[in-house]
Amino acid sequence: MWRDKNWGDYKFHLVILVCCILAEAVGPIKIPVGGVTVTLLPLLYSMIFVLIVYMIKPIRFVKEKQAEIGSALLTLSVAFLMAKLGITSGASIKDVISAGPVLILQNLGNVGTLLVALPIALLLGMGREAVGMTHAMSREPNVALISDMFGADSAEFKGVMTCYIVGTIFGTIFMSIVPPIFVSLGIFSPESAAMAVGAGSASMMTAGLAGVMEAAPTANPDVLTAFASISNVISSSISVYLGLFITVPLGNVIYKAMKKGK
Repeated sequence: MWRDKNWGDYKFHLVILVCCILAEAVGPIKIPVGGVTVTLLPLLYSMIFVLIVYMIKPIRFVKEKQAEIGSALLTLSVAFLMAKLGITSGASIKDVISAGPVLILQNLGNVGTLLVALPIALLLGMGREAVGMTHAMSREPNVALISDMFGADSAEFKGVMTCYIVGTIFGTIFMSIVPPIFVSLGIFSPESAAMAVGAGSASMMTAGLAGVMEAAPTANPDVLTAFASISNVISSSISVYLGLFITVPLGNVIYKAMKKGK
């Protein structure tokens, strides 16, 4: 019975442990690109190492079943992470309050995503799945919203699930590289970049926050953590109502206007 449980798959856990140790041993790698320094973090290496192990055919103890186990354990790990972030955020609550409505207004970026991405997707020949793809960042609350609105067999649900999977794989890589570049260029302050990485995904936020801290070593890490974590909580909750009342209805209007006569 013990071997049938998640904790009993010791080979899988050993592989994950070894990959994490190797990634930490490599450490951050800084790559100068023009006037910007791109920092590659251990989180990125660990994902690559595990992906390589997963793709090696002779290794059969890290396959689809183990991927499901890893997903379940990731949810458990995120619970501890959010508890730690909550404690850190409480210590910097005055700085968060001073930001005022900016923390909420930054979620209007979802509307910008719809206005840019949906027309491009439709011009590329996509159908109703584009509405599900572009209404938000497509994390867990958005998947549930689209499923409830259109059904699990709908094209919109296929679209949101596609973005959910792609975001899970590439989102952390994107977040760990792009926001720190804007900080290094001086386009955004470390605090605004920290707010930006809190987009509703704990894994993306963690990767992005680590990159922002690396790009701004003089900034207060507790303040950056507070902005990122609270923004992440707000994004997770607001994205549902934003999708329900604004982005999905607006997406339907854009879709009908662009597909009219076809």
